Amino acid sequence: MRRTPKFYDGNVPTGKKIGDLLPEILSDLSGKFSDQPHLILEAWPEIVGERIGKMSRAVSFNEGVLKVLVKNSTLLSLLVEHEKHRLVALFQERFPKIKFQNIFFKIG
Repeated sequence: MRRTPKFYDGNVPTGKKIGDLLPEILSDLSGKFSDQPHLILEAWPEIVGERIGKMSRAVSFNEGVLKVLVKNSTLLSLLVEHEKHRLVALFQERFPKIKFQNIFFKIG
């Protein structure tokens, strides 16, 4: 879609049909909506559940890696050894357009 020149003085209307503009605008918005990392951080307590959600906090999501702070070493061990692959699969199911590579857990 080209822009109309600044001093256009032609006989063709310069208006655009909303039907021509809407699909492009909506696809841009949906792409921006799915790329917002705060949505992933907010979903952490819902995905892990109330009990683990109280003892952990997702702090960042960058380049496919979710960083999570946990309260103690026991929970860290449990999440890394037993729950990590399941959680990655749940995040991929919940956010199919975003590629999850890993979840990094840290005591904090």
